[in-house]
Amino acid sequence: MILLNVSALCQTVPDKEIANRIQAYLQPFGENGNLIGTVLVARGGRILFRQSYGMANYELKVPNSSETRFHIASVSKPFTAAAILQLQEQGRLSVSDHVSKYLPDFPNGDRITLDNLLTHTSGIPDINGIEGIDTFERSPHTLAQVIAKFAGLPLEFAPGSKQSYSNSNYNLLALILEKVSGEGYENYLRRHIFEPAGMKDTGVDSDASRLIPNAASGYTPAGISGFENASYLDWSNKTGNGNLYSTVDDLYRFDRALNTDILLKRATQQKYFVEADDNQYGWYIWNQRLGHRLLAARGHGPGFTAELGRYPDDDVTIITLSNSYGTASQKPLSEALEAIVFGQEVPPIPAQRAVAIPEALLASYAGQYQYGPDYFDANAKFTLSAKDGFLLMRIGDRDAALVPVSETAFLERTFFGHIEMTKDAAGKVTGLTCRYGDKTFTAHRL
Repeated sequence: MILLNVSALCQTVPDKEIANRIQAYLQPFGENGNLIGTVLVARGGRILFRQSYGMANYELKVPNSSETRFHIASVSKPFTAAAILQLQEQGRLSVSDHVSKYLPDFPNGDRITLDNLLTHTSGIPDINGIEGIDTFERSPHTLAQVIAKFAGLPLEFAPGSKQSYSNSNYNLLALILEKVSGEGYENYLRRHIFEPAGMKDTGVDSDASRLIPNAASGYTPAGISGFENASYLDWSNKTGNGNLYSTVDDLYRFDRALNTDILLKRATQQKYFVEADDNQYGWYIWNQRLGHRLLAARGHGPGFTAELGRYPDDDVTIITLSNSYGTASQKPLSEALEAIVFGQEVPPIPAQRAVAIPEALLASYAGQYQYGPDYFDANAKFTLSAKDGFLLMRIGDRDAALVPVSETAFLERTFFGHIEMTKDAAGKVTGLTCRYGDKTFTAHRL
């Protein structure tokens, strides 16, 4: 058993008060359509808060509940990593082995170790960035077919020289897992991780024809508070890096199992989940966040977001599963929830409720704009169009609703950005500023 630092447990705020504060903080997000899914917060082995919001299926009017199964996207990665580490504990492989030992024909396999794959230091391009991948992933593919999609691409850097997040790494790890264990990826996880941890509502979505009881449908924010169906994805293409589904209670069981030797021995956990930093073995790791060590797994996929946050020194767990691609379920919610649990200052609840503004004013904001070179997509151009009570931002092939929260301020629902229109002394619209978390960007009107 791994001993927790009991003295680090935060006992300054009573359990009931924490639950009440969380309830009050989350309520406006749910009321304004910016939170659908289920949230679980636990401390010291006690579930302090568990509540669901919105619908698992809007067409059938089925509400989300603690039994709803959500796709967890990249929160799947820690499971793949744990499986590889189990095989190392059994002496069947070593993370220092080269890929070529198991996949002799994979290009540069003699230069890339399993540890490079686990830590995103392989240099293999991310399959998500390959041209035409959206069309490719609408059809089912085997692991070998998925890997063939990126196998021939040149490395982006020498293995081990830097780190760059790549989903391709975990596709490869899944195939190596199958070759070493002699079991399919799904079967291995079920027998060696899900069942030992008591996870009865978790599985691998590798066959689109298979029914998944209590499965949530995936959505994208649309309009002021509504949703539309997310783009289709055949989840077989995410094997190893993102095709698991689960519930908040099952992920909490996984969290509990990681505090024991049920899945991994103590020495393995100490080495790979305590001493590591940055993105390692499926986890983002902060040695200090609000004064507490945090291991977080985060996932985004068409129609879904997921987050599993573990504070191992405090025995605190925060889980948010959502069937919306909107990122409010991660920021600012995760940071606010941890502040509430640890009795620290909570960021103010962002303005979300739509206000009515004159149609002429809304129309005056319509036009074409351009971000600068510091934007995520350097110098990206976008168009604002006036709709019924809101603005529609079209950037690339993506639409995002901008909800007016004042006559000059808007909430961008998909990535939870806060936009302020700028005007000159004569009142003419000259551009806007957009804040995403701690990043602020400026765009000028063309």
